[in-house]
Amino acid sequence: MIVSITPEIALDFGRNYSGGLGVLEGDKFYAAARLGVPYTVITLFYPKGYVAYKEEDSGLAPVEEDQEDVLKSLKPADKCWITVRGESVEVEFYSYTLNTASVVFARPVRPDWAVKATERLYIESSDLERFKKYLILAKAAVCYIEKHIGWDKVKYVDLQEAYTALVPLLRPFDRYRLVIHTPAPWGHPTFPARFFRELGYDFAMDPVVLTEVGLAASSEGIVVSKKMLSFTQRTFPHHARKIRAVTNAVEVPRWRHPALEGVKDVEELKAARARAREEALKALGIKTDKPVIVWARRLTAYKRPDFIVRLIEDINTDAFYILGGRAHPADSYGTAMAQTFKRLASTRPNVAYFPDLYVDRAKYIIWAADVFTFTPFSGWEASGTSFMKAGINGIPPVASRDGAVEEVVRDGYNGWLFGEDRRELLPPDTREVNDGEYEEFRRKVEEALDALADGTYWQIALNAYKTFDYYSMDRLFRDYGYI
Repeated sequence: MIVSITPEIALDFGRNYSGGLGVLEGDKFYAAARLGVPYTVITLFYPKGYVAYKEEDSGLAPVEEDQEDVLKSLKPADKCWITVRGESVEVEFYSYTLNTASVVFARPVRPDWAVKATERLYIESSDLERFKKYLILAKAAVCYIEKHIGWDKVKYVDLQEAYTALVPLLRPFDRYRLVIHTPAPWGHPTFPARFFRELGYDFAMDPVVLTEVGLAASSEGIVVSKKMLSFTQRTFPHHARKIRAVTNAVEVPRWRHPALEGVKDVEELKAARARAREEALKALGIKTDKPVIVWARRLTAYKRPDFIVRLIEDINTDAFYILGGRAHPADSYGTAMAQTFKRLASTRPNVAYFPDLYVDRAKYIIWAADVFTFTPFSGWEASGTSFMKAGINGIPPVASRDGAVEEVVRDGYNGWLFGEDRRELLPPDTREVNDGEYEEFRRKVEEALDALADGTYWQIALNAYKTFDYYSMDRLFRDYGYI
């Protein structure tokens, strides 16, 4: 049995995720079910989800996501009592099973403070509430493994992100693996040492860095692209020998349009892409005969959503733009950019904006694209998977040299590349760098549009379709040792 403990997961129903990590963990779950791998995901159930945005006074206002109906799709799976901060907490388990794979959701039902602490994903009122949330996840996971799986039946416990690194402090195990999903500073959360005293520990370090705890207590650390490996080994050089790279992937059957299955040549690709695009535009309520340029991912500074805003100003009437993505409500840059996206969609007939990238909608946005843009500031993206989902559909990306991009993408062959391949964490608001890279980004988008106009695009698209199978979950499962 493989056990994955994660803060979030995106299934084909529900709103128990914020973005990339949740979608990745959902893809692993569906791949395990397809491949017949015994696999259990343990996560929290967030009855109020993460955040959605509704129109209000010509703008966007953050609101909760009601998930109570999701429980109807889950099966009750026992309960347990755990102790947190000296108080007993009752946790109910709910499960969803597909073939050999299961997702187990832990939901505290009392006392009230535990219910409140776990109501929403990544939204807390204090560091203490955040600590309580992830301690509840850790203790619930240990309880479930002991009661329903058995530690002797577990091949690996994969800890997704540092917030799950509390688990090894509760129960020693020689096959924990910490999977680090971001090279950026927020990927290494800290808590005051005093929070850990209830667990019986007096740490010499204060604050306590959870990534350090997770790496020290695990047999192995895993990062999610080859490029990220050098960053993490420099950040934690004393653990460098136990850290390796397993590049992220996507569940191809989940994200590739059925019409594109088994495409062999350019003509078949053209026909399949036309069918997928027509279906997607209809589902999204968009009518256009122009090339479609997509920018869709979480709204935060290092992903550089300003690039697509500037592009709309520079290449206004030559294309239709689909924008997508939401921001954490405390991210002032991201929420301001969401308002900018909303204004563009309200004032320009060739712009559409979808704040909430739920799985079904994200599929349609990808299938509608002719040019898929991927613009993170080089050095800050751990892997990225959105460009992978485009490529497996024969949609070549225009991408910065970051994350897992350069492991497959070759400029002018199966996509277009721009910017530097940086190996240091420069601030993502470095204006001089961004201005120069934007100009190259614009030129590459124009190259893609020119190729679409003269027909040379389609060989590049076919090359993407054929080469992006490297980014499949089948390869990832082999690399992880699941199969």
